[in-house]
Amino acid sequence: MPRNIVPQGADWNFGHGSLRTHRGWQYAAYWDDGRQVCVARRKLPSAPWEVVSLPGYQRTQNINRGHGGSVSRGFGDGHEKVSMGISPDGVIHLMFDHHLSTLHYRTSKAAVASRPGETAWSADLFGPVQDHLGAHTLESVTYPAFYTDGDHFLLYLRMGGGSGSANSHLFTYADGVWKVNEEAASKFIDRAWSGGDKTVNAYPHGLAFHDGRLHLTWCWRDTPDPRTCHDLCYTYSDDLGQTWRNNAGKRVAQRGERFITADSPGISVSPIPAGARYVNGGSMTVDRAGRVHVLVVGEDGRPAHFEREPESAEWRRREAKRLGAIVAGRDGLLLVVATDGLWQVLDRDFGAMRRVVPGRPALFASSKMAIDPARVAHDGRVSAIGQQGSTVSVVDYSVDSSVGPSLVPSPAK
Repeated sequence: MPRNIVPQGADWNFGHGSLRTHRGWQYAAYWDDGRQVCVARRKLPSAPWEVVSLPGYQRTQNINRGHGGSVSRGFGDGHEKVSMGISPDGVIHLMFDHHLSTLHYRTSKAAVASRPGETAWSADLFGPVQDHLGAHTLESVTYPAFYTDGDHFLLYLRMGGGSGSANSHLFTYADGVWKVNEEAASKFIDRAWSGGDKTVNAYPHGLAFHDGRLHLTWCWRDTPDPRTCHDLCYTYSDDLGQTWRNNAGKRVAQRGERFITADSPGISVSPIPAGARYVNGGSMTVDRAGRVHVLVVGEDGRPAHFEREPESAEWRRREAKRLGAIVAGRDGLLLVVATDGLWQVLDRDFGAMRRVVPGRPALFASSKMAIDPARVAHDGRVSAIGQQGSTVSVVDYSVDSSVGPSLVPSPAK
């Protein structure tokens, strides 16, 4: 990624899904030094990377990216990251260069990721850049993220405004097309509410599938000032994002018709006032038993872990030793990838965290890293992507799933 279009002191972010495993191959997506979207692949566990740079769109510092006014022009502060998803039909989906911007979207040909060993890796596999999902042009786009459980494929977009005043949308893909592909039909969280400056936006901590259920956690933010973040919020859907329910199971939204707002009952599961040191960001996963885990900067400015028990729907908060990307591992463990290495903690009794692999933080010195959310299920390993200077690296952690004495819960608990 070109450092000469990033302001001094700013870091690039790697987008959601910028590193992803599919059918035994791993794919990486990022900006290259030609200011073009670059896509790489390798056969796991350690075959050489094949790399292509995609022509047809070059990121420049002064390009007007949409109708959001001056704020939609390139900041170079990490908003314009590359996000990638791979749908069950083997299509690779890419979105990039967004900050209140017109949609920038391109895909591979069908089944490219379904039969990678039979397909020569080249830029010709990818189509042109589009500004729509099969319907009208999508404007004022920020933070695209693709999600899949292997059978279904969804796209989250923040639209309609910037920090403190934006809506959330969820689009649905199946049978090679976007079935829900319009702004009005995809909306499920509304910015309008009765408090603050009368508008708000949701900053997701994460969205995750588990046994057919879709879980979403987030914080609200009232203005562009991060000090206006408040509340840990939660909702779930059992029909791929069409109907949404609060923590108690009561219906609070119908996509495209009735929307979640900051006034919706039962959405705030841990009230945190604006002005605390709680900030947007963080990470979320769902473990094998259906417990929702959220790892964030808490209201005291320190790492905090929130957990939802599936049977009682009760939430509890604990101190956490490290911030990082949290993912459900094997054998009852949660894995936290931080700049200083890989940490383990029990999913059923979040407490003592143990660092099991030292990190190489220098490899991530010029960026905020991202992890591969799908590799653990493939072979038990965890991969992270980051950048140092002009070098992009993927770090693989080989995970020992044994539970050491420091992780065994006390009988008193």
